[in-house]
Amino acid sequence: MRLLPKQLLSAVSDWPVSMRVVRLCLSILFIAMGAARIALGNDGVPGDSHIGGNKVMDSAAIELALKEIGDSSQTLLLKRGAWKIDKSITIPSHVYLKLEHGASFDIVEGSTLFINGPIDVPGANQLFYGKGKVRFGSGSIKEVYPQWWGNIDGKNDTVACQAALESGAPTIRFLNATYAIDAVGDGRESGLGLQPQDNTTLLFEPGSLLQAIVTDKDDYTILHISGRKNVTIDGAVIRGERKTHSSKGGEWGHGIRISKGSSNIMIRNADVADCWGDGIYLGEGTVDGIYVENSKFDNNRRNACSITNAKNVLFKNCMFSNSNGTGPFKGVDCEPNVAGDILQNIVFEDCRSFNNTSGGFSLARDEGQDLPVSVTFRGCISENDGHGFGIDVGPSDCLGILYINDCTVINPKEMGFKCASANLQTKIDGLYIVNPNQKADTRPVFGNGFVVWSIVPQIKGRNKLTGSIDARNVYIHSTDGKALNALYIDNELGAKGGFQKLDIQLKTNMPSEKRFYKGNGPFHDYCRISFSDEPVVEITEDANDAQMAQYIGQKITNKGAEREVRLSLNDPRTVSLDSEYTFEVVAPFKMTLDMRSSMLLPYAVKQLSSATAGSRITIRSDGKAWHTTEQVGSWE
Repeated sequence: MRLLPKQLLSAVSDWPVSMRVVRLCLSILFIAMGAARIALGNDGVPGDSHIGGNKVMDSAAIELALKEIGDSSQTLLLKRGAWKIDKSITIPSHVYLKLEHGASFDIVEGSTLFINGPIDVPGANQLFYGKGKVRFGSGSIKEVYPQWWGNIDGKNDTVACQAALESGAPTIRFLNATYAIDAVGDGRESGLGLQPQDNTTLLFEPGSLLQAIVTDKDDYTILHISGRKNVTIDGAVIRGERKTHSSKGGEWGHGIRISKGSSNIMIRNADVADCWGDGIYLGEGTVDGIYVENSKFDNNRRNACSITNAKNVLFKNCMFSNSNGTGPFKGVDCEPNVAGDILQNIVFEDCRSFNNTSGGFSLARDEGQDLPVSVTFRGCISENDGHGFGIDVGPSDCLGILYINDCTVINPKEMGFKCASANLQTKIDGLYIVNPNQKADTRPVFGNGFVVWSIVPQIKGRNKLTGSIDARNVYIHSTDGKALNALYIDNELGAKGGFQKLDIQLKTNMPSEKRFYKGNGPFHDYCRISFSDEPVVEITEDANDAQMAQYIGQKITNKGAEREVRLSLNDPRTVSLDSEYTFEVVAPFKMTLDMRSSMLLPYAVKQLSSATAGSRITIRSDGKAWHTTEQVGSWE
């Protein structure tokens, strides 16, 4: 192994004896270690000697040094100055590249500096100049900084940042600085915004900021994970330019976009705000295995979070707030764009939404999208949103399921839960709605706690049915009197609409006449509405059809009556499928049930009475006639 140039060895003979002894010992030590260092100085020579007579700091000088090193494990020290890389060159994995403070590379366009071995770089000053590329081999370096590729001045730092992302380093660390990003694209092939590469981690130190440069374009992305796998983003603070956006149209300026089949993506501790479109967007090709944790998305113009085409997604402990500006302005909007888009195993756990113009957490489907969906909201809280949780299905039904478990809605401006023309299987177990209708909306449908609404017609002339809801442990609590009803069901499509498979169990502190508004049907299969708190309505005077329609699903007594009470059950809403009443005689006066519009079976009568205290009867409608399901005492 050749460790010292011949010129240097010859010079040793002129040194004092003591120095020669020292140098000889060092040479022996180097030989014992099997390693040495070759230094390239400002005259382009290794150590104190010339290699090939090249005195220029360029690729040729480095190549000569590498040739001198050969296959041995040695250190190549580049001293301060600009080293021009005018052709592609590779630093092999057995060479330890060490840069003196002030050393840098000027890489000519079309050339690439490949660094496959370990590298020691002092500080975070600019290291790479020119339009050429740098590529680090596997294991050569732990992390890089955008500052190595340019002066980060907050004017346009896109090229420097993207160069760091494309360097092959496993970790890109963003130091405390403001990084101005051309989110539309600066002519690079990579397109919109910053684009991380496969198998990389982006770490953002406190005080670092990705700031979108002002644009008039309606489509941009600040951080775009496109067709990538195994990417981690930690601590990113991202700001859009909605306050200074120089046009009025469009809604697609996103903070984070994950698209084109990206997989195994993790985002932690992100803070995304003020974007022209969404805070975070998942779609445009099915993305798979997306995990977002401890992140917040605030004051974005369209949605805080949009998911259009994804599977195996988990958002945990995230905040979605203050979406406003252009529809649908929701906290979370899971809504496919085209027929082939899918939503499978999408989970939001322990997340919060706050003060979004429309819904807090929402699932929507549009025309022709019939692939099965699976979305879960678990332990989530909506506060001060337009409405809390919702499912909106447009002109087509679809397969799949929506789960809402142990969720809370606080002070929604309108309803706490809304199902608008949806016929997707919906299972609710635990939904606590507090003080709905904070804006005191007087329109019947909007001021309620829990709403099932048939409003959007089906395509191709088919009837549109709304429903498939199985709800348990629903509690609607109103302390300010603003809520119109706890539960509201109505069809505004006439014969082209209707309901099927409704099974809703709830309790509420609202008065009996505001517990349940059962509007127009028709109702199919079943419409079972029950109150787990077993309310009792005390009627002491005659009640007409409209009054009795307010008490569907409740127990009626004549407690306190001082004369006969006549109850009329002839409103079409009252006689609709699965309307149920329990009547009990408490006061010693006759209670008469007037059912002249339909017959009571099995008695085949249209009127039934009892004056015997303790007598009780439960009747249920099949949509055409009343049926006795329980009877105690004497009724005739």
